[in-house]
Amino acid sequence: MKTFADIRGVGRYARRAARLVFVVVLGLFVASCGSGGGGGGTTLMRVFNAVYGGTPITVTIGATAAATALPFEGLTVYKQVPNGSQELKVAAAGNASPIVDTTVSLAGNAQYSYVLYGTASTPLALLIQDGPAAGLTTGQFGVRISNAAVGNASLDVYFTASGVPLDGVTPNISNVTLGSTSAFALITSGTFQVRFTLHNSKQVIYDGGMVPFASGVSYAFVAYSKGSGTLVNAALLVMDTTGSGAVVNSSLADLKVAQAAPLTGSINTLVNGTVAFSNVPYQGVTSYGVQAAGTQTVTIEPSATPGAVIATAQPPFSPATDTSLVVTGLPGAQTALVFADNNIPGSIGNARMRVINVAPGLGAVDVLVNFATKVSNLATNAASSYFELPADTYTINFDLAGTTTVVLSMPSVDLTAGAGRTYTLYLMGTPNTLAGILTRDD
Repeated sequence: MKTFADIRGVGRYARRAARLVFVVVLGLFVASCGSGGGGGGTTLMRVFNAVYGGTPITVTIGATAAATALPFEGLTVYKQVPNGSQELKVAAAGNASPIVDTTVSLAGNAQYSYVLYGTASTPLALLIQDGPAAGLTTGQFGVRISNAAVGNASLDVYFTASGVPLDGVTPNISNVTLGSTSAFALITSGTFQVRFTLHNSKQVIYDGGMVPFASGVSYAFVAYSKGSGTLVNAALLVMDTTGSGAVVNSSLADLKVAQAAPLTGSINTLVNGTVAFSNVPYQGVTSYGVQAAGTQTVTIEPSATPGAVIATAQPPFSPATDTSLVVTGLPGAQTALVFADNNIPGSIGNARMRVINVAPGLGAVDVLVNFATKVSNLATNAASSYFELPADTYTINFDLAGTTTVVLSMPSVDLTAGAGRTYTLYLMGTPNTLAGILTRDD
């Protein structure tokens, strides 16, 4: 995967069975120039793979490969592909069966960016014609935004000097809805702090830091999701002859904390020595709080005795991701467990859930939903994979693994308001004091 440093000098699967919802949005979806729409010439295309949770992909236009085994966050340069009316196929690398098979019309002697995004179960796409911003003059750069960040309906974008508070500042680009591409904004060239917020909000969900933009050059940002329910990441594409571009990682990540350590009482959580969450009671779970991306030192202390560290961890906070830290264990043996979260919306009408077993001394459990096994042999201090359930009310039982011995029954777990939502169900406590704590994570 390229990084932003690689381009600073420039200015730097559709059948889902047979029912995949595939969306092609064309920035400028035009008929083939010359050749009466039948092609015969070539055009240029680059591909960006922003499909979260998917495998590497291969993209073909007609018989020509535009991308081969392109991983998540992988970005190609421009490649020559046939123009005119062409069959476009996307397949998992090494799999001949396409997950996307559609027909597009490509103008001759043009340039395109093809952005695949969404999830492995429901991939989406944007096909956008590239080109310089209209009216661009010396001393300016042009920039537009494509919103491929599932879970975020609309974005505002700011280009400011370093550290400028956004209160009272008008966004340079506003209300970029999911699956759309904005018009170009013309801005005086220079180096700017690039931040995205939720539309009509000053809540920053992407901070790309200071980015240089050259005079007379046009750029395109692509906002995309890496598993967070709120934060986004971005790639910067340059409108040049080669199709330069790179991921510009956000400096932000999200953290939440669950206090699942019996007999410990309330806790404080410090990140690099600064209190991030305080007085979190037993069985309490915080909301997400923004932290700096990168590996940080997290320490846990009892609220009653600040400075007496009972657990530590060094989570590798990946940019634009959500992380849960769970404190568990009996006094004298507490530990801090780190779990990567996936809070991208699930299928329409379904709630997504995972189960985390943090009950010390209990051992592995089976998880039954309406008396049918959903998760088998979930070990202590482990999380299940995410699974989906139609929005409804459920009976959830925990059995000792491989037996019919029920250790905890939850007869009315209400997910009726959970369509598209993501939940974690924590199994906490000692074998004689078990509790199931359900939290919404998105």
